[in-house]
Amino acid sequence: MKRPTIKENKNPGKLTRFTNSKNIKDKYQPICLLGSGAFGKVGLYRNLESKKSRFAIKTIKKSTMSLDLINFLVEEVEIISKMDHPNIVKYYETYEDEDYINIVMEYLQGEDLFKLIIAKKEESFTEKDIAQIISCLLRALSYIHGQGIVHRDIKPENILFSKNNNYNSLKIIDFGLSTNLKSDSRFRVGSPFYMAPEIIEGDFSYKSDIWSVGVIFYIMLTGKFPFNGTENEEVFEEIKNKELNMRYLNHSKCSDSVKNLVSKFLIKEAKSRISIEEALAHPWIREHSNSTCKVKDNDSFKIDNEIIQAMKNFTKKNLFQKEALFYIAKLAKDDEIDKLKNCFFELDKDNTGTLEYDEIKLAFDKMGIKIDEVKLN
Repeated sequence: MKRPTIKENKNPGKLTRFTNSKNIKDKYQPICLLGSGAFGKVGLYRNLESKKSRFAIKTIKKSTMSLDLINFLVEEVEIISKMDHPNIVKYYETYEDEDYINIVMEYLQGEDLFKLIIAKKEESFTEKDIAQIISCLLRALSYIHGQGIVHRDIKPENILFSKNNNYNSLKIIDFGLSTNLKSDSRFRVGSPFYMAPEIIEGDFSYKSDIWSVGVIFYIMLTGKFPFNGTENEEVFEEIKNKELNMRYLNHSKCSDSVKNLVSKFLIKEAKSRISIEEALAHPWIREHSNSTCKVKDNDSFKIDNEIIQAMKNFTKKNLFQKEALFYIAKLAKDDEIDKLKNCFFELDKDNTGTLEYDEIKLAFDKMGIKIDEVKLN
């Protein structure tokens, strides 16, 4: 009996919009294998029309998966296809035939955070390094939560870098356990050492992702897990009932300010746990994660004439939100992309991952450009 395709599952009308039934070999050419697992493999590919471009394609053999697992995969693609943020891995398209599902994603050539932590065992992260990583994580989560999604599996293995030695190139990957906040999917999911107390009890909220960031934060500061054990149930018991171990933090020689902040991430009661907005406004974060692109009264903030002209012509899109950023970034050379990202983060005062009219207007006012000249609306 033939296994159902995505298009034959219970919501065909909803899913066909992101499933391409054409032959993937007509567009992408394999370069090498990047990795493999129980359900498939990930390969490095080039686009036949632009051979310098690189993509990571996850190939899943449907005969190895139950229909329920395929539906989970469909939900993951549904979620990631809506994401558009500099610190979230980019999804491009999905191909499906009778035997395989192929998911085309951005290729990230840097290491994951887990390997970076292991490599840093002898040479610790500086507080500035940690602040950059935590800030990028929080900004990405602010955007994800703004879409009504809880990730539920924030851990070092799911945090990659598109460039080595560039912490601002951080990308969150793997939305396989993510779900809508309103979902009825209330059961224990995630990786034990990074689970929030409420997830262990079968519940979750946006603050559950904050806890997971706090665990990563603590590990980068100390090289230790805040809650440990030899078996999952022992770990869960510590997470739920044991006080945060400050001894490792005290031995790490980190500042009192960062000790204060990380402890706020690891408050067991979700309602009392620090919010993303509060964390990004914390003095330690503000001191150590300053953007390289500032918009102040006395700064010589400048946007190239080519980009200004493109903005003047770009009148039909919605108030310079993610489509505008994408359009502008296409005009830039590779060495300008990081500058654009930094400027974007500096302009995005509310950390929503999109730019609103007032944020753009403020920037242009400080550049001495009248808002009407750019025709934002």
